[in-house]
Amino acid sequence: MGSIRDRMARPMTSAGLRNEQWEQSDARPKTPNTALSFHSSQFESRAGARSAVGWDETSRASIGGLGGFTTPKAKKPGFFKKLMDSAKTGAASARSTISANQTSSNAGSPTKMLGIAGGTAFNARFQAPIQSDTFGRDAAREMGLESGAASGYILTRRDVNRSNTPGPSERQERADRCMMLDQPVICPVEELYKSLQGDEDADGHPVHHPFQLSNPSFSQVDKATRFITSLPSSITAATLASGYVCRPYRSPVQRLRAIFIWCAERINWEEDYEVERYSYNRPIDTRKIIQTKRGTSEEISALVVEMCTAIGVHAEMIQGYLKTPGEDLDLDALARPNHFWNAILVDGEWRMLDASLASPTNPRRSLYSSVSTGIAEAWYFLALPNEICWTHVPLEDAQQHMVPSISPDVLLSLPGTCPPFFRQGLSMHAYDTSVIRMEGLEMCTVVINVPADIEIVAEVEARKYLRDQDGDVYEDADGVTKKRCLAQPSWYRTVPNTEIMQKRYIIKAILPGDEGIGTLKVYAGKKGLMVSSRDIVHPLAFSIPLYHSGENPAYDFVMRHPTPHATRQDLYVVQPQCWRLGVGETYVFCVRQHTASVVSTPAHEQSGFDLRPVSPNPMIRPASAMSMTSSAAGSNPSEQASNGVRVKDKPAKLAIQSPSGKIIRLNRKAEGLHQAMATKDVDGEILGSVWETNLKVQERGIWRGLVLADRSARWCVWAEWECV
Repeated sequence: MGSIRDRMARPMTSAGLRNEQWEQSDARPKTPNTALSFHSSQFESRAGARSAVGWDETSRASIGGLGGFTTPKAKKPGFFKKLMDSAKTGAASARSTISANQTSSNAGSPTKMLGIAGGTAFNARFQAPIQSDTFGRDAAREMGLESGAASGYILTRRDVNRSNTPGPSERQERADRCMMLDQPVICPVEELYKSLQGDEDADGHPVHHPFQLSNPSFSQVDKATRFITSLPSSITAATLASGYVCRPYRSPVQRLRAIFIWCAERINWEEDYEVERYSYNRPIDTRKIIQTKRGTSEEISALVVEMCTAIGVHAEMIQGYLKTPGEDLDLDALARPNHFWNAILVDGEWRMLDASLASPTNPRRSLYSSVSTGIAEAWYFLALPNEICWTHVPLEDAQQHMVPSISPDVLLSLPGTCPPFFRQGLSMHAYDTSVIRMEGLEMCTVVINVPADIEIVAEVEARKYLRDQDGDVYEDADGVTKKRCLAQPSWYRTVPNTEIMQKRYIIKAILPGDEGIGTLKVYAGKKGLMVSSRDIVHPLAFSIPLYHSGENPAYDFVMRHPTPHATRQDLYVVQPQCWRLGVGETYVFCVRQHTASVVSTPAHEQSGFDLRPVSPNPMIRPASAMSMTSSAAGSNPSEQASNGVRVKDKPAKLAIQSPSGKIIRLNRKAEGLHQAMATKDVDGEILGSVWETNLKVQERGIWRGLVLADRSARWCVWAEWECV
């Protein structure tokens, strides 16, 4: 381990040389899959490069010498070198011009703000504009390669290597940097479930097998409760509960359901006024709440307590902080509590109930739920304490009703989740608060465990900034800029030498520009419902803030298209994961696929859901909008092949299509990847077959990734790259 100065001096991006350990050994490949991203001769010509980005040259240009002396200038090239540089071919100059124009055109219009990153990038962009290929030219100048072709090659290699999944050492370096900058580095998910024994029961002991809310009569309870409209004047909460709302039911759960529906849908939400800590001890007139049918979260919680007491159910009010998905990470948020909810003791277990947030009239509910605006959000009815604590943080640790109590810092550091996160059976893997803070060419990488029939899409939202005629930058009040993320499924064997498999989504995200702060929004839903990459039909699962400092060059991920007609295989683009390709360069197109319908694999229970992948019948889905050809009569292969392997277990045929229409098939290379070549921050062995081919990109335009449909002889487009 070197000193702190030495570690900070080393480039920490995926574009340059990684660190001393990787320079001395071949432990880390130059690409996510193989040691070759282009021709091997190209790497040999760059063996002495210090950095593929070249920011050392720009930093030295603005710093004077020590003691008043200036930095000595580099020796000018000789006459013969100038002659050789001027004799470059016209094709190389043309490629340089096209690449520079394409890069500068992506910077945006002159009226759109492009550079705010802690103030530094703003000054650099607006006082002294820098072209997006400046760093490539600087690196080329260091190596003595000032041609446009060399600059384009460096930019292309930077884009390819930028999307590499960070390894354990890179994540540790990022965590160390955050700690040196006094930024909190917490592993909240690991801390929560490592110490948690279970939710609390009536005796203060952990509950190992909580009861499930699967009562089919809830729909009848909801329907009957909504018909209770006419009530006598000056009615009390006890009379309302025992004489009207809960009268037809005998089960405590059904009575609580009726109270929840009536309070959430009949009491209109009012904004909470400023209240001091422990203010819920003051008396609240519940008669006025029933008559006016209006109340704050504190008043609605007090009404729920009185109605539960009338039917013999113990309930208490909880004051705390309600987190909004995607809000800034603030460990001092408990100093300003903003919400009230209830804890209910039912069937010997403590459960949580939030009728105020579940109310359709609550304007904040749209940030958490996408259910109909006319009904209550049922997830907040008797929610588990270890699930609702991701957004509801009580002031008192004893009111968490978890064994043992969890530190408030851990709860405040958890991602802001929504009800679909728990409904779909999602869980975070290897998450810590350092992944949301990026610097330079870094990107945010989040890994999520999902059931086999769930798919995930993600995008980044950031505030839009504008610039007036005087050059002043201001925030657009109604403007939001969005950028798509790269979310890909991958399969892992979590326990060696077993058949226990886990499907995980790897999400990679960066900010749209140099805004400095944004929000990563992750959506989850049943697989096969997405028919277009432009429209997200799934509800929001969770959201986390993103922070970026330093330069953020224009970058886009490979475009992934949903393929409703080819869902038997989960496809993962190993490389290239960048959207822009350089003309004349050789790429390794590598795709890993794993069957999404493993009928021969026994089912295993892990993380509370069945791991047996089950795929719906693809014949009942609509045809893919990106299909290359249409088949009049789809083929119906038999379920059993001649070699004894089911058709569903066979890998799909993959190919790459050039802009001119030429189709190049991908060849199958291996059944799996070794752990050294796998995603290093994910535990488990990567499963699936690897398909790849070396391809020199000669045509400008859109290159497409093709997959053969499940039951018809047609190609479906599932990925796109752009060659410039």
